[in-house]
Amino acid sequence: MGEPTINQPYAVYGSGKIVYGENVFVAEHAWFSLPNDQACITIGNNTQIGRFFSASCVKGISIGHSCLLAERVFITDTGHEFTDPDKLILISGTKEGQPVVIEDDVWIGVGVSILPGVHIGQHCVIGAGSVVTKDIPSYSVVAGNPAGVIKRYDFSAQSWVSV
Repeated sequence: MGEPTINQPYAVYGSGKIVYGENVFVAEHAWFSLPNDQACITIGNNTQIGRFFSASCVKGISIGHSCLLAERVFITDTGHEFTDPDKLILISGTKEGQPVVIEDDVWIGVGVSILPGVHIGQHCVIGAGSVVTKDIPSYSVVAGNPAGVIKRYDFSAQSWVSV
């Protein structure tokens, strides 16, 4: 009961690990880079991940419960090192990881990129094509490059309010 459904083709590179919750669905062509033993991606219960998802993780990426990730979403907790101009970027290694946290009940649109150190609160919507470079508070709708909050849920008014 509750085993993840992982559609082929599917690629995992490196010695890190992926921890799946119950009833996780991962569509075709997912790509996970976990180059070291400390790298860990956690995917919560009932989360659905679309085609051509990719994640690059050297430390930690946590995706909450009941999240919906559309096609071509990219999440990374690192970047390539490039500071030494005498060294090829290809062999310079990666930067130290800054964990990414995506809380429960988040909808991430088509073609979104989520960069190192970002924390996305619960019940957020990330608009298609957005590049998320900073934390997003719970109950927010964000869009753009870089992504910015365009709506927040106002609990006293019981409605979504433009920001």
